[in-house]
Amino acid sequence: MTMINNNNIFLLIFLSTIVLIYHQRTSSFANAFGVNDCLAFCSNESCINSCHSKINEDANANINLNCRGKDCIMIKHNMGKYIIEQSTNDRIWKTIKISNGKFSFISNLISNTSYRFRLRRLTEKGVSRPETSDWFSTYNVDYVPKKVFNVSLLKMEIDKTNVCRLSADISFEPADDLSCYYNVLYWQYEHDLRYLTIRKAPTFSFHLRNLEFDRNTTVYVSSVNGIDKDVSDQTTLTFVTPSCLEMHNNLKICSPQKVEGLHMIDIYKHDGLYDVIVNWDKPSIEPDNYTIQLETFRKDKILLTVPGNETEAHFIDIKLEKQYKVSIIADSIGGSSPVSKIITDCNVMLVNEYSLFQNIMIPLVIIMTIFILVTICMFLFKGRTKLCHKQYTHFQALNQKEFPTSVPKLLEENKNISNNDKTLLPLDKFELSPKKLQLKDILGSGAYGIVRLGLFRDDFGTVINVAVKGLKDNPSVDDINNFYKEIQIMKSAGKHPNIVSLIGYCTMYNKPLLIVEYCCNGDLQTYLRKIWKNTINDILDYKSQFKFDQCIHNYENDQKTDRTVENHLYGIRQEYITAVDLLNFARQIANGMEFLSTNRIVHRDLAARNVLVCSDNIVKISDFGLSRDIYQENVYKKQGSGKLPLKWMAIEALTHQIYTTHSDVWSFGILLWEIITLGCTPYPGVPTSNILKLLKTGYRMEKPPNCGENLYNIMYSCWHIRPQSRPTFTELKNDLDMLLNNYTDNKYLNLS
Repeated sequence: MTMINNNNIFLLIFLSTIVLIYHQRTSSFANAFGVNDCLAFCSNESCINSCHSKINEDANANINLNCRGKDCIMIKHNMGKYIIEQSTNDRIWKTIKISNGKFSFISNLISNTSYRFRLRRLTEKGVSRPETSDWFSTYNVDYVPKKVFNVSLLKMEIDKTNVCRLSADISFEPADDLSCYYNVLYWQYEHDLRYLTIRKAPTFSFHLRNLEFDRNTTVYVSSVNGIDKDVSDQTTLTFVTPSCLEMHNNLKICSPQKVEGLHMIDIYKHDGLYDVIVNWDKPSIEPDNYTIQLETFRKDKILLTVPGNETEAHFIDIKLEKQYKVSIIADSIGGSSPVSKIITDCNVMLVNEYSLFQNIMIPLVIIMTIFILVTICMFLFKGRTKLCHKQYTHFQALNQKEFPTSVPKLLEENKNISNNDKTLLPLDKFELSPKKLQLKDILGSGAYGIVRLGLFRDDFGTVINVAVKGLKDNPSVDDINNFYKEIQIMKSAGKHPNIVSLIGYCTMYNKPLLIVEYCCNGDLQTYLRKIWKNTINDILDYKSQFKFDQCIHNYENDQKTDRTVENHLYGIRQEYITAVDLLNFARQIANGMEFLSTNRIVHRDLAARNVLVCSDNIVKISDFGLSRDIYQENVYKKQGSGKLPLKWMAIEALTHQIYTTHSDVWSFGILLWEIITLGCTPYPGVPTSNILKLLKTGYRMEKPPNCGENLYNIMYSCWHIRPQSRPTFTELKNDLDMLLNNYTDNKYLNLS
């Protein structure tokens, strides 16, 4: 009995020992797993030591939502090192990272999903108790964020990398949906458009660099759901950067300020000679010197240079007539100031030294001269009136049977426009005599202008065909002013083999006429569509082999709705065309646009309808003035007093009305698509009102079936959302040259 009891006691002790060992090992395993989770995120000894102990302290994290997106959330918390866990249902927690700082960005989340986050503070003593956040949700995939507000300038200072430039700190307030992504667009003048992107924004501010002095600067900020997708409306800030002198106050770095208070006095001496005294205000900082120029009515120019501490200059014994102009600039090591100038009438003074004979004879000679000139002018005016009456009678009788209603009254005086409203052009080599011009039949008509065929006889007696553009009846003052501006733009553009060059201009009965090169095959759009139509007529029996049904339908609709332009007399002689011809068209247009962009001319309406075709397959860019005809009702959208070619416009022109050489490159890509498809309307089947929304989604026109990958890549590169990432016209010309040099049948473009 004693033996049995001893055995039981021994067994009981043995079992108790096993249970105790098992319990201890189980607890140590559980603790080990927690420590391992902590250790997995540690990179130094202090962190490793803290993982081995738990402390009875709060995390004191103060968790808040900072921003979010469709697949990310950024939380804001007190400064410190934290172990972060996330959960979608409060039951299963996943350790995701260790954060050190005030912000923690969590990515790779599911869209339209709510998350909670649990933070444990890591200290030298160990790991604190957890602190749990509120529920934070991600955006839907197609969610469009709300626009920001209160964009403001915080600070303006000299750029640390370039003393001749400025930098600025800009802040904004996010909307209540707190996006993490923002696009910033800013520009100081037409050819200086720049982009900036803000990603994972811990603070809602950004830094602009390389800003120029004394410039109007416009900044646009928009919220984005992800990268370049679902963009909000823009919020705008406009400010003027300070001048160089305001920032540096040093003429060794900066140009002097513009000379103020310029005025002059002329004092008559004798025999038509004057002394002219020029004065100006003393500047706050003296320049090194001043350069003053006096220009007479005869275009004689006299220069004076005076030290920078002077505020007066004297021109002695100057021959003046009627008007004269004085210009002044200030010079220093830092550069030259803007020009200040003033034009004034000469103060003609009579002096006692003139004899009685002079006082009587001079006025008598003047009166007789005026009488003779008036008589000659009246004689010439009567002769010109008879000649113009004959021409007008000829124009009235011209083509009455063929065009009984559309012949414009180009030579009738417009009585609705007063003489005060007319814009005059300076006399130059481009002003032509109406006697050398004979107007013939109508080539086409636009919304406010009419283009006619003309015959022009040059100074050597050679007669050439020209295109003559004139205004329709009863043009507004703005129409006439814009017409003259277009002439000035064409004058400044100069001559180029792929640009429609200006021959000259003249005025008939107060109606301005613009004379330019005549291109016998009309505009490129009509030219290509004519070729397409001839091709279709030849292959009707095999129509099922072609996949351009939508294009054909689109073209037929254009033929029904497009009634704004009527090109009656352009004779298209070529009925068929090769792929090399089309590539050469594109190359010539790129060559012409390279010339315009080099001369800082922005076309704004580059399209096949604004390219003209000459003999021998030469194409020339036209209508690159400030005003232009409106060709198609379904092409332009009314905005203010003008219309815009939406399907050819770059995305920044649609959103911000910004036109640059970069936006012309976008239009060139659309024009290249027109050439490849033989005159189809871009974005077939897409209403004009939906174009901007479609482009914002990242959509670009697909590759036409007959287009090779290399050619499509050139086209597609023109439609990059960032203007500076688009190719230049020089690069486009070189790329097309390479295709033409390496061309083999159907490699890049298949017209079979």
